[in-house]
Amino acid sequence: MSRCTNCCWWRRGDADGRPLSGGVAQEAGDGDEDGPEYCVRVEGFETGRRGRHVVYSLTVVRGSARWPLRRRFRQVVALHTALLQGLGRSAMREGLPRLPPRVTPRSLCCGQQDERFLAARAARLQRYFEELLRFIPFVDQCEALNEFLCSIDVSHMGYDALLDLGQAIGRAGGPRGVAPDAIASLPRRRAEASCSSEVRCVICQDAMDAADDIRVLPCGHEYHYKCIAQWISQSNSCCVCQGLAVLPPAAEESDGEK
Repeated sequence: MSRCTNCCWWRRGDADGRPLSGGVAQEAGDGDEDGPEYCVRVEGFETGRRGRHVVYSLTVVRGSARWPLRRRFRQVVALHTALLQGLGRSAMREGLPRLPPRVTPRSLCCGQQDERFLAARAARLQRYFEELLRFIPFVDQCEALNEFLCSIDVSHMGYDALLDLGQAIGRAGGPRGVAPDAIASLPRRRAEASCSSEVRCVICQDAMDAADDIRVLPCGHEYHYKCIAQWISQSNSCCVCQGLAVLPPAAEESDGEK
């Protein structure tokens, strides 16, 4: 049984109307029983520079953390398709909310870029996400929905927002923080490496000068040491690619043998 099916079975209960025990039910029991743990707000939309596509601006909220997303309608369609595939032929797939229509009489008359058509679609998307999160309230148990909501563009997020985000995602079972001595052992950027004034630390958004203490993660992304040290102490992951920031000893030894 897929994780999506597990989540829906727990939500709907067994044939006697009782919640299923074990599995997802136990893992999700720590969440908010009054409603979905995640919330999605459709803030608006904008047309691409060449007018070929429309991007919808979303805000995802989980606890005290919130982060922006930019998604095209076809990405929402791909999410919906993945959820249907995860449920297979189960009758529970009928419980998924309906997607906004691809075409309406208004779009046929005025085109897909019509402002009123797009505004109406944004409102329908808002209802879609509200119903979807009621139907699948445990986002962390649904691979497709978790990837859709947690693939984050952090380039325009401030330091405090990034820390809140790290705490929120960390509760989902992601990499936890590591010891200070392990963080301090992160390699410094080589002195001979070129440094452009346009290169900025993703966390503090300040330029990374040649005289700064700049550390390099295993993935190759660079940060000010004071910035990345505070981040990794709470979540052992790269802010940009979500890869491990500090590798476990066994992984470091295997990398050194290659």
